[in-house]
Amino acid sequence: MATFSPSPAPRRSSRNKRPAATPPRRTRAAPVNATGRVPSRLATPALSRPGDNGSIFSGMDVDEGGSVFSERQNLRLTGDILYAKSDQLAVSFYASLPVELKQVLKNADFFRDAYTGDIDTLTGFALVASAQTCFVWQHAQLQALKGTPTCYIFSCPQEPNQFQPPFHALIPHSTSREPGLILLSVDGTIRFWDSIGIGLAGGDHYVTIQLDIAPGESVTNFLRSDSQTYVASTSAGNLFRLTLVSSGGKRHLSSHVFARPSHAISLSRFHSKNVSAIALGAKTGNGGREVWAIVDTRLQRWSMSPEGWEQLLLEGDVLGILSTAVRKAFGTRVDADDQKVDLELLDLAVDGEALAVLVSYAAAEDEMSMVLDGRSVRRVYALAHITFREGVFAVNTMRSVPYQSTLTNSAAPMHPRIRLALDGALISVQFGDVVAFYVDYRERLELKSTTDRTLGIGTQDDGPLLVLTAATMMKVSMNLDAILAYDIENGEAKLVKAAMTQAILFSGIAENPLQFSLPPDLDEESLMQGAQKLSQAVLESDSDIIQKNHDLGAQLTERKERLSWLIRFINDNAVLGKISQQCRQTLATDAEKLFACYQLWMRHNDLLATNPTHSILNDAVHVYMQEINEGHHEDVIRAFFRLRVADIGRLISKVGEAATQAARLSQRDIIEFLPEANRIVLTALTSAFDYREYNLQVYGIDLPMIRPWSSKPAVIDVVLGLFDATTKAIEAPSGVHRTTTDSEPSAQLPDLAAVLFTCIQERLDWLGSPFATSEPGIHRDREELSKKFDMLRPEVFETLRRNGYANAAFSLAEKYRDFGGLASLCHKDTVHPPESNSNSLRIQAYIERFKDEFTTELYRWYIQHGELRVMFAHDESHSAYIDKYFAENPNDSISWINDLGKGRYSAASAALLKEAEHAGNLDAKHLMLSIGKLAHLAQLHETSTAAHDNSILDAYHDDLDFVSVHEALLQEFRWDAIRKTTNVSDAELSARFRGTALYNTLCAIVTKDHQPVGYETTPDEALITPTTTEITSRWPGFTQAQVEALVQDYNLECDRLGELDLNDVFHRVRELAVHDVEWQ
Repeated sequence: MATFSPSPAPRRSSRNKRPAATPPRRTRAAPVNATGRVPSRLATPALSRPGDNGSIFSGMDVDEGGSVFSERQNLRLTGDILYAKSDQLAVSFYASLPVELKQVLKNADFFRDAYTGDIDTLTGFALVASAQTCFVWQHAQLQALKGTPTCYIFSCPQEPNQFQPPFHALIPHSTSREPGLILLSVDGTIRFWDSIGIGLAGGDHYVTIQLDIAPGESVTNFLRSDSQTYVASTSAGNLFRLTLVSSGGKRHLSSHVFARPSHAISLSRFHSKNVSAIALGAKTGNGGREVWAIVDTRLQRWSMSPEGWEQLLLEGDVLGILSTAVRKAFGTRVDADDQKVDLELLDLAVDGEALAVLVSYAAAEDEMSMVLDGRSVRRVYALAHITFREGVFAVNTMRSVPYQSTLTNSAAPMHPRIRLALDGALISVQFGDVVAFYVDYRERLELKSTTDRTLGIGTQDDGPLLVLTAATMMKVSMNLDAILAYDIENGEAKLVKAAMTQAILFSGIAENPLQFSLPPDLDEESLMQGAQKLSQAVLESDSDIIQKNHDLGAQLTERKERLSWLIRFINDNAVLGKISQQCRQTLATDAEKLFACYQLWMRHNDLLATNPTHSILNDAVHVYMQEINEGHHEDVIRAFFRLRVADIGRLISKVGEAATQAARLSQRDIIEFLPEANRIVLTALTSAFDYREYNLQVYGIDLPMIRPWSSKPAVIDVVLGLFDATTKAIEAPSGVHRTTTDSEPSAQLPDLAAVLFTCIQERLDWLGSPFATSEPGIHRDREELSKKFDMLRPEVFETLRRNGYANAAFSLAEKYRDFGGLASLCHKDTVHPPESNSNSLRIQAYIERFKDEFTTELYRWYIQHGELRVMFAHDESHSAYIDKYFAENPNDSISWINDLGKGRYSAASAALLKEAEHAGNLDAKHLMLSIGKLAHLAQLHETSTAAHDNSILDAYHDDLDFVSVHEALLQEFRWDAIRKTTNVSDAELSARFRGTALYNTLCAIVTKDHQPVGYETTPDEALITPTTTEITSRWPGFTQAQVEALVQDYNLECDRLGELDLNDVFHRVRELAVHDVEWQ
């Protein structure tokens, strides 16, 4: 309810200020200096307003619709404007102030001029007094409730240099007669009017008497015991009894000090000082009344007899038990040093057999910097219930009051006062800018304007509580059953949700004097639960928060604004730091889902305006709503957007299936349904991603997202499926249903690719985050998805390029730093010479931008695709990058070329010698050894030293000799040499055949049973190579470049096989193999 405020800006003005070591003592007197700021530790907290420079929203906002204007601005309860409402309380307009008083208070400076007031529910009158004037009016009469009340004006008793308003009490008479008035100044001067009616004529006729107080002694409290008896207290520990008596047909006041206590109790009396509070107790058996008083840190109980004498019944110091109770209740929030705690007793009220005592204390130093609203805490308030049994005082309960005063007060200071309501079921605590309600149920009304302040509270045994402020009078209607049923253990979250809800509904009312904020001692769990429940209620269109509206666009806009307001409220109350990362992301996710659904509905709304014959969104929504048993709604699609926004991810997963089903049922090509299907997915996901990125700082999001809905496997699958379907549709043979690049669905291809990559990368980030470590199978899932993404990216890049979206492919590769993909894209046309490559300038730009990150993949592409000529044809700007590449990726078979070109003969020679050892081709081995020997000789020539290591040169000589011998043997045993049969017997020819690899291979396989087709192939059959289509279907994961390379390998092998012409030899060798195997 009004616990709390309409988005005040973060209160940061004194966050880093050091609190005063010893706050000055409170005095009731207002300041007399020109500045008017009293150094009181009881001052109320600063009020910041939206738009302050300290607001987190000064440079950032949540989408474009941040302000909330409640649809309930004109909602009335029993004819009155509602200011706030919850299950327990309802606050509404009660009555206007008199015009004369309004004019005075409108121009009042509450820091300079002190005001006091009261609502007397017994007489039906209210009053407000300054140091000079007292205003009295009947708040309960019909004229006051509905119009402008009659005002009675009186001059106040005052002394020179005294700027405090007087204490006051109305004298009840019969219902047919106006009440009387007593005004008691701080210095003890009393003015008495038997009837306020004279106030209409200026109020000059009054009776004056003087309390018998000592110089320097001042009045501290004044209250009515009954219509004839009144009690006053002083700063010297004295209590006075004022009695209304009749003499000579006239009524006047008499006064005397309370009787001195007996000797047994009087010892502490000599040390009595300030009486900070007095309260009426139980009625005595003889018709008298008990009076309780707070005297410094002691409690006194007096008995006032109807005969006119008083007796002190009880006195005891309660500082010790209160200090112990405070520490027990609040733990480390209370300093261990009593002097630093500075516990003070402020006010009391008699609650049955117990005393309700309001106390305040200084927060511990660590608490000073941990206040929810970012300000240093000055005083913390608590309410104690004290009983007296068997001769001792005991503290039954000690609970915090939802209020703290700080070092940066902007509200006028006042002494807080407590009142019982609903027979003690609820206690109100009046501060300068807040009225707090507390026992088990906690609530508070906080004034919005810094020029407003509380002036009085009126309570009734059976009726609403009345609150008087400088601007208006409010009625607080209380639901006793709901208050008594409040669950103190589990109610905090509901309280937070209610507070936020009330701010949503009522902060937009211009005449509302209340603002809404979070209580200062709110725990994190309740805050998070309350915020999440409210967010969920908005998603589900809770009728208590969202007004029913058939205009779905307007309804979604309202809900968007509600969630925008929610995060603004959290930030303005500076409690974002109390919210966990998971809760922040939950709130952000709710908001982005709602924003995505709003955009999706607006798209669909535009489509409906064209009277379409079919709608994929409509199909998908109906399928999903039937699955969750929500298909009974009259307007199913609107029902989804009203009630199931949280399921937008599940709806998206139905879109691809809906498009396929629509094509099948209508017997039309799917390309007719792809544009809308793509729009649905793109609109929802792109809107969500954009909203999230824009509001990351607003929600305090630390990426990656936790279990992001937008990258669930089902979502990724539907985006990939639509990308593949769109690709097949636009690449269909000409004349079937090919589309141009500027029309849908072709034009949607780049966006689908971008969204697909975003979804996959988002899921990879989540799977690799610390939050995901506890998820089952997380490492396997991440590894599999990462491999799939690595294989998918080149395919997507190539698809975009060949369909006219090369720039989109380059942009995606740049964004995801896929340098291998960039290298491949840069070499799709002319590769050599480099200057003829249409992407030569782009390559140079990438080198300058990404440096070795790009060149590493660039050179790897050159090597893999056999384009070393391009690699070494680049200008000198590549030199350092090539050196670094080979330093990090050693490759002796290639690096020797780079070394030779740069005159590093020793390195080139060593690399060639090492590489020649593993060469499988004799010609290549011969070339390597020859070049390596020359490089070594060049190195020897350059060094020109007498002593050389001949081992390297000897190694070259030995290897070259071996090559020569090997070449001679090969020449002798080549297949063509075998065919030379001159002067060769048949037996020798068969022996030659048996020495071939072909013979040994056939011997190994002819014994195999159940040989598959193609296991043994003749030379003619082996010359048949597969087509490009066959290769692609056999290896669907191959890129176009890999397919082309495989075709080239097939052709080279066929050429070599054809040159050997093995048909006649093959059959003879096979006969020998079969014969020899059978006869072994």
